[in-house]
Amino acid sequence: MPARTVGRIQSGAAFAELQRSRARATCGSVRATFVPVDESVTGLYPQVGYAIGRNCGNAVVRNSLRRRMRVAVRVAAPDLPRGAYLLRVDRAAAASQPAQFRASVSEALRRASRSARTAP
Repeated sequence: MPARTVGRIQSGAAFAELQRSRARATCGSVRATFVPVDESVTGLYPQVGYAIGRNCGNAVVRNSLRRRMRVAVRVAAPDLPRGAYLLRVDRAAAASQPAQFRASVSEALRRASRSARTAP
């Protein structure tokens, strides 16, 4: 089994901080929010949370989208800056092609982390 490269967001405080963050980006049907972490903090980073609303479909569709996002994040993780990410999708994500969906996820993550460096 390969080593884990992505952690899970487990505290409510981290989710609240992500809600307040202005470092956001959209690519296709994927929206990403980013909060950088202090370099002195130890742990498994990047940490990612997934938010998939009921408007995306039934539980089977939502779980499928979550699995697809996890795979895309694992592939993109080595190039991501340390921090917490929140990924959201809209209902069009369920109909997107797998390669295009993976590209949208990685691009949204990259843009969100870049916007944190340019935001005041």
